[in-house]
Amino acid sequence: MAAEILILDPGEKAVIGNMVVENTNEILIELVVEGDGPVLREKMMIKAEDTVSPALKIYYMVMNMYLDPNGFENMHKTFLDISHELITEVPSTGLIMADIGENIIDGDFRKALDTCYLLIQYEHQLENIAIANARDNTKEH
Repeated sequence: MAAEILILDPGEKAVIGNMVVENTNEILIELVVEGDGPVLREKMMIKAEDTVSPALKIYYMVMNMYLDPNGFENMHKTFLDISHELITEVPSTGLIMADIGENIIDGDFRKALDTCYLLIQYEHQLENIAIANARDNTKEH
């Protein structure tokens, strides 16, 4: 049973297990959380309506698998469907997706979420390249 340090800004909420905690102080607080179960800061959570890209959809599914182990099976199927679609459309995401999948299989959702951040950053890089290429193509014509 590993201890996890949870740092909350003033007014910030977090999920610990199946409870929500809130820092009602006006200063940053640090908690040591021991035991099994999800621990996730509010800053790391996204809502379904915020999943406007494939990488954010992947993050959302991993986050929900972490927060709701009872719904894992249904969410994992959706995760696999989205993953397959993403890798088919953008094969260069395959290695990152493999890492996310391995983390999930190992039960290391914190690491899976960290790897999802890499996927989100990579997606942004690809978008920026596409925008730059479109700009260059416009200048040529």
